[in-house]
Amino acid sequence: MIRPLTSALVLTAALAMAIPLHGATYEWTFNNGNLNDAFAQGAMEGVGGTVPAFATTNGTTIPHIGGVQARYLSVPSFTLPTEGFNLTLAATGPNGNGAYVNQYTFIFDFYSPGLPNWQALFQTDPENTTTNNNDADWYVAPDGALGIGALGYSTVGAIQQETWYRIAFAADLSLGRVSYYIDGVQVFQSVLGVVDGRFALYSNLDAGSDVRLFNEADGSGVYTHEMFINSIAFVDREMTAEELGILGAPNAVGIFVPEPGSGLLVLTGLLAPLLRRQRR
Repeated sequence: MIRPLTSALVLTAALAMAIPLHGATYEWTFNNGNLNDAFAQGAMEGVGGTVPAFATTNGTTIPHIGGVQARYLSVPSFTLPTEGFNLTLAATGPNGNGAYVNQYTFIFDFYSPGLPNWQALFQTDPENTTTNNNDADWYVAPDGALGIGALGYSTVGAIQQETWYRIAFAADLSLGRVSYYIDGVQVFQSVLGVVDGRFALYSNLDAGSDVRLFNEADGSGVYTHEMFINSIAFVDREMTAEELGILGAPNAVGIFVPEPGSGLLVLTGLLAPLLRRQRR
């Protein structure tokens, strides 16, 4: 009979083999209180005077993730379009039959405190220019729906305040397809994407940063909100429903952890709860 710990290791290895490393993968876990990419392929920086602030869940006013204390990036409700966090995807070139990044997946482990409001998640214009009231490109709406008008929204109430979630935006714009996931479950799919259109991202062939996080430039109202971000991952391909189902819900450690030399992603989020169960 295989002992429980051995079973956990075998399970984790098997699941890791289900998600091979294709293309470039990035992750910001904030576990060390900085903006370093765990895969050392990209960069995140605060812009427009934004100073990164890190904190730790206390298990009361800010709940732990799965009962485990977690480090997070504290994101304010930005008031100026120059503010926010920019990503540079240094290992990602154009894909999806276009001049820009048309196949990609964003994953956020996030928590929204307080009263609901619009929450800008990412903006494909890294300069967040105010011309033509430049909206962000993915939001949580005040009614808890996840999405954007140009693609569509999930059902109302899909996201609740004061709750940790893992949300994902998976796109293959060469097929027009964009899917949203919450805790590994697909909650919406659109076929309105366009190659090199609004939802395509800049690549390493373009000068400067490639995407802005947590801000937008529509001056008609307030469309930002305070958020706590435990981890952010980016993969320059459309991850499948099966892969995102394996990743599941948020984990205090992070989303992916690189396994040196194996060329695979080890899903420590699945292993950690199993290891904790062995304690007596």
